[in-house]
Amino acid sequence: MKRFGKIDRRTLEEIVFRRLGYRRRDVLISPKFGEDAALVRSRSRRIVAAMDPITGSEARIGWLAVHVNANDVAAMGAEPKWFSAAILLPEDGLDVLEHIMEEVHEACVKLKISLITGHTEVTPGISKPIIVGHMLGELVSRRPLSSSGARPGDLLVMSKTAGIEGTAILASDFEEELRRRGVSSEVLERAKRFYERISILDEALRLARRNLPTAMHDPTEGGVLGGAYELAEASGCSFIIYEERIPVAEETRLICEALGCDPLKLISSGVLLAAIPRQKAKRHPNLIRDLAIIGEFRDRRSGNILVRSDGSEEKIREEILDELWRLIAEHAK
Repeated sequence: MKRFGKIDRRTLEEIVFRRLGYRRRDVLISPKFGEDAALVRSRSRRIVAAMDPITGSEARIGWLAVHVNANDVAAMGAEPKWFSAAILLPEDGLDVLEHIMEEVHEACVKLKISLITGHTEVTPGISKPIIVGHMLGELVSRRPLSSSGARPGDLLVMSKTAGIEGTAILASDFEEELRRRGVSSEVLERAKRFYERISILDEALRLARRNLPTAMHDPTEGGVLGGAYELAEASGCSFIIYEERIPVAEETRLICEALGCDPLKLISSGVLLAAIPRQKAKRHPNLIRDLAIIGEFRDRRSGNILVRSDGSEEKIREEILDELWRLIAEHAK
């Protein structure tokens, strides 16, 4: 079966990360595994930059492009302000451009972001629109909250529910199959509205401004488990996570049961993962009142462990293949 999605860590380190151009002193955080954004200094200002495409979804791609990139900037402790987009359309796709741009515009207005530049073209060889977004923002935290800051003993907390983006995508793009498998119209309509839950700006900037976390991350491909793995690897730690503590919405559970997929491994834009020192959490309970404590970080030698609801332990030794890409690959086959 073909493997779609993110390039694996080894390939990134051997091919991509060795070719990063000229080393400038004003680049404070550069590309590395687990980091979704970079930090640069421009005189007295510290600017966070992130770039992500929307490729696995056919619905709401303009809306997603803005929010996914804004999330990556916010997860480093910055307020997103300036967005750019490259929009590639198939040969018969010019008629959807206005719809895509309306989604981009609405998302930018909602988050108080300006669209500052981009590129739009009809591209041979593609079957559906692709949008690649680039977001810039200014640091609001005292220090950048990179993915590499977690330490053994830190609590691992999350916002909202697992698989938010994946739930919306599956309800939209797999609607007919889900109907055939008994998922009701009411559940599907509620699940499609999960697109409205994609932003993590409120919780991320609230924590960043109070300098509460040691690290934050926006778990996209690979879901909550994939995001936790990336945090642990970037920080040189391991984690223990308890499945029963991870909130899963009813809509997500029903859709995943129908398609035979794991909500913990489903793309989860809209969720914020954060590493928070235990003592800080005790001193500021109001700041984490709406977050779930799903586990903690440990010494690297302990290994990554997911404790399933039945008490069994699952070792997480490698990057997680997102359930969305697995389903897409199976359908392609």
